[in-house]
This record gives sequence, C-alpha cells and structure tokens, in this order.
Amino acid sequence: MGSHRIIPSAAGLAQAAALALLLTACAQGAGPSSSQSPAASAPRSSSSGSPACDLITPDIAAKVDPDLGQSGTGGRPPGSPAYLCSYMTKSLKGFGTLSVELTSPASPADIAEAKKTPDCSPVAGIGDFACFQWSGWFREEPGGASANTILKAVRGSESLDLRYLAAPPEMSGAPVPDGNATARALAQALVDAGWGNGTPLSVPSAPPVGPQATTNNPVCALVSADAVKQAFGATTQPQILPGETNCRYTFGDLGTPGPDSLIFSTELTPGGASLLSRQLPPDGQVLDGVADKAVLVVRSEPTGPKSLRPAGNVPTTILSIMAARGQNLAIFTAQILISPSGPSLEQTKDQLITLVKGTNF
Repeated sequence: MGSHRIIPSAAGLAQAAALALLLTACAQGAGPSSSQSPAASAPRSSSSGSPACDLITPDIAAKVDPDLGQSGTGGRPPGSPAYLCSYMTKSLKGFGTLSVELTSPASPADIAEAKKTPDCSPVAGIGDFACFQWSGWFREEPGGASANTILKAVRGSESLDLRYLAAPPEMSGAPVPDGNATARALAQALVDAGWGNGTPLSVPSAPPVGPQATTNNPVCALVSADAVKQAFGATTQPQILPGETNCRYTFGDLGTPGPDSLIFSTELTPGGASLLSRQLPPDGQVLDGVADKAVLVVRSEPTGPKSLRPAGNVPTTILSIMAARGQNLAIFTAQILISPSGPSLEQTKDQLITLVKGTNF
C-alpha cells in the first residue's frame, strides 16, 4: 500500500514512510491469497534477515543517494510473500527515503497485477517487465511538495516495488529533486543488483512540468474532479496528481482562504477494512450512515514554507474520513483554509461527509 502523498514536512515524511511500511505489513499479514500455492509462501534464505536488503544492499542504495543509511529490514510479515527493507537520509540538501518491497515467490495473480500498474512508463533492460511512476515536483506543485519516483519490476516469479521519496531541500536555493536523475539511479541500482536482462538499459523521462490531463488510475475514478469541485463550491479547475493507490486534486488558490484553497485526496487499500477495527484515533468521530464503518478526524496545522501552500496567517484545516466497505478501506482527505466569509468548519465537514456517502468503493 502506498502512503499518504500529502507531506507537510521532513518529520511528516518520516512518519509517512514508517506508516507505509507498517500498513503494508498489516494489510499483507492477513494471509496468502487464494491464488498462491503452499510452496509460494515458503521462506527464502537471507544473510541480512530480509532478501529485500540482500537485493538492494547498503552499497547499492548509496548509488541512489550516498547519504542513505539503513533504517529497517522490515522482515517478512507473517503469511505474506513480501520482504521489506528501508533506507533513510537526512542531510542539509534535504530528506529522503528509499523503500524496497520484494515479493518472492509472487503468485501469478501478483505478477499480473504488477504488470497492470496504472500511469506507468515502460523501462527496457530490467527483468521481464519494469515501469516508472512519478509524482510531486514534476506536477508543478508549490514549495513543500514531495517527489515520488517509483520503479515497478517483475523477474521470473518475483516482483519488486522500489521507490525513492524526496522532501524539499531545507537550504534556501538548493536544487529540487530531479525525477529523471532519480529514475536513472533507481534503474541502474536494480541492474547492479542483478535484475538486468542483458539488453541496454533505457529509462523513460519524468513527466513534463504541469498538470496531467488524463489518468487511467482507477482510484481517481472513485471521486471525480467535478464531484469534488461541486461538493466544496470551488471555481478553479484542479490539477490531478495520481499515484499507485491514491489520487489528489489540487485547486488553484492555495494561499487564499476559501473553497479554491482545497487539496483533496483519496486513497484505497483493497482488503484493508480490518485496519479500522483496531484502535481508533483518540480524536476520531464515528460517523453513522457512512459506508459499513467510518471515522472522521479533524486537525489543524499552521501554513508555512514546509506546507503544500504559500505561507499565511490562516491555519490549514485537515479533515480525513477513514471508511470501510466490505473488505476495502478508503481514506478521503480534504485540506482547506476555512474562510470567515465562506462555509464554516461544520459546513465543510457536512460537505465532505455527503461526498463520501455517495462514493462506491
């Protein structure tokens, strides 16, 4: 499962990376899929405790970013075919994480799913299949955005998710993350790890700066841009920023209180409904009549140079609904600057709840 992609600070990035690994372990820990044979869950030998760390070793990780240091092996969650490994860097030039998720052996269904990854640009020279996804700086987000470079690959009965997440640099004037350079480094690292297929390595270019006009990511279809715009009364057209398991709509006036200061995101975790049955956030409000079970959390954060919007005096109100329907878990998050002359917090909550009620996932 992917982590939330709305990351206000370096500390938030670290929390998001840790949460991604934790929720991945939880979601996968429910047991092997029905398409797997008993042999598919047999342990694989490892010298480091995680074959993912044996594949992307500290030396190989350093080729992606020389400041990366190992932050956890992650192991292999019980009943899951996936091995985890993570690296983290914190330096004057910025903050970043490298995460490795190796599924070995992968079931035929897992392999087929990896090859259908949405919004993915093919890579030549790696395994049986490889492709890249990007988000963040490459969609012209204002200061404070993160940059995700995600490499998906399949080789034989193994599948891999290798991703580098870069936060904004902390020094003024330092260069922003370079999607092209990161993609080349990740691809070369995987070849150095033995996943090359003998043909020349050819890495696609990161998307051009600017909004993406279309996407085939099914998560973006859960709540359309028009539905979000109508629900909150926005007047500007949103920018679409799709990821692997989430979709974000960023409207056009992020520094001015009102409906056009909205950043709305959806995230879907198939099979993750059980996560909502565990301990709920202490500030969570159970919602009646929303999906099978739903919880609303409302928080406030100051705006500033580390946020996804220009600095200002009005805090960012963050409303998140975690909703379970059947076996699936969806998270709907609205970040907005509440305007004294516009809808109140209670009215904004009602707008979000009404929107989620009409969503089928």
